Amino acid sequence: MQQEILDRYNHFQNYIHKVGDFLITIHQKKNFEIQKKGQFDLVTEADLGSEKMVIDEILEHFPQDSILGEESGEVKGNSDYRWIIDPLDGTTNYSHNLPLYGVSIGVEQISSSQIVIGLVLFPELKDLYHAVRGAGALKNKDRIHVSQTLELKDSLFTTGFPYDRGDKLDLLLSYYKNILIRSRGIRRTGAATLDLCWLAEGKFDGYYEIGLKPWDMAAAGLIAEEAGAQLSTMDGKEYSPYIPNLVASNGKIHDKILAEINIQ
Repeated sequence: MQQEILDRYNHFQNYIHKVGDFLITIHQKKNFEIQKKGQFDLVTEADLGSEKMVIDEILEHFPQDSILGEESGEVKGNSDYRWIIDPLDGTTNYSHNLPLYGVSIGVEQISSSQIVIGLVLFPELKDLYHAVRGAGALKNKDRIHVSQTLELKDSLFTTGFPYDRGDKLDLLLSYYKNILIRSRGIRRTGAATLDLCWLAEGKFDGYYEIGLKPWDMAAAGLIAEEAGAQLSTMDGKEYSPYIPNLVASNGKIHDKILAEINIQ
């Protein structure tokens, strides 16, 4: 494993907890600032402050790297690494005082087009999910693995809905109906990173969603893969965090999910 990958991983495995502490501090305030980027798309002072903390730390310790942040956009660098940051996944949960939110940091090796580091911290749950490509996935200090469920009827699913859900309602309801009537149930956490991390440790057996962004998938997608998950696009093609739809599963039910969501 390349030392430069390990350097980034080890540094932020520690630093991400400082970002988590910041998010908890803001969350405990009354009347923290909330703005709207769209009808349902919120941004808080915690999103902005969290992203600034992460970017400032990258610029101080790895100043040649590129950065793609949800709130601040892209910063071009000269190295082979791009940081992909979701400073607060689950902003709506956060705004409604639910503890299901986290900070996500992924690192892409540009030359290989692969995510090589994934770190996702859920501060109020006190859980850090993390992985380096080829080394397996962990929750805190423990190895995690996907479930062994073989059939849709025994599977628990999770999904999410895009901010422009009103424009895609018929499509979303068709996916939901096809999976719901053939599975044990569907849950919605409100945070794509949490969906993927809980899939990685076997809480969920399958996950699907449209309208995703790279920062929703980069870190947690690697964690899921390293835990044994199978990821693809909704039409069964090769997964990429830059393609805005995703099916993830324990691998044993993947083709069955694809068959159900592609019923016309």
